[in-house]
Amino acid sequence: MFHVGGYALGVNVAKVREVLPAQKITHLPKAHESVVGCFTLRDHVVPCVSLHQHLGEATTNNADEVTIILTEFNQYQTAFVVDSVERIHRVNWGQVLAAPSTINTSETPVTAVTTIENRLILMLDFEMIADQVCEQANRTPAIANPQGLPREELRILLAEDSATVRQAVAETLNGSGYTNLKIFENGEETWNWLQGRLDETGDVRQFADLLISDVEMPRIDGLHLTKNIKDHPELKKIYVLLYSSIVTVDNRKKGAAVNADGMITKPELSKVVDLADELLTNRLEGHEGFASTIVEPPTSP
Repeated sequence: MFHVGGYALGVNVAKVREVLPAQKITHLPKAHESVVGCFTLRDHVVPCVSLHQHLGEATTNNADEVTIILTEFNQYQTAFVVDSVERIHRVNWGQVLAAPSTINTSETPVTAVTTIENRLILMLDFEMIADQVCEQANRTPAIANPQGLPREELRILLAEDSATVRQAVAETLNGSGYTNLKIFENGEETWNWLQGRLDETGDVRQFADLLISDVEMPRIDGLHLTKNIKDHPELKKIYVLLYSSIVTVDNRKKGAAVNADGMITKPELSKVVDLADELLTNRLEGHEGFASTIVEPPTSP
């Protein structure tokens, strides 16, 4: 939990590498207005984003009194300037609420909210901020379909709480021919829909072939959602491909433990389509076994 101007904000501690004092910043020419520059840390050059400038808040500290949160997600390190860091709070995903739809569909970089000690804490969507700063540089073009799969006929579910990532994944899937796409903003919404559709039809193959889900989501996270599906006698027929901005060895073990059929890191959007093709080929060929494909992230330079 940290503070920027008048805001009390939160970030998943799994995305935080360390908290640093003010650093000597080197300014960059023609950088995004929120990027104050970069600094070196243990032989690495780290870009530095001012959350004050990005959120339109005045800092309450002098330049040498600010705090820097060094994050690592999507295989990149990014530093964020804040006023102060308060402490780490342990919060169950069930206590993290999805952001209201009026926020989730806007440019406001808030992905969820929670209450800590009777205070409403806004969970920042760091993926959205990074995407805005990079001006959507990480978009992926349409992926070829060499196997000739009937992608438009296959039913894909997508669960993702970040509006930015949701849009990027949906654009990649739609642009590659997976147009029969149902999108959800969190795991609880997905799970309720699945149970409702199963009650209506009695046959999972009428409404879902593959679920692509983020791991970190409010209400019900991707791991618990996967466990619910794989423990169900009928819904377990759905293939589940998990992805995360912080796929660690521990997370990959957790993904395997809940019988996820695949796991991948968020930047590898082209591989989302490739793995969807692989899993759905098994479905079309009538294979009952699961692929259990865990994709290792590439080694950082």
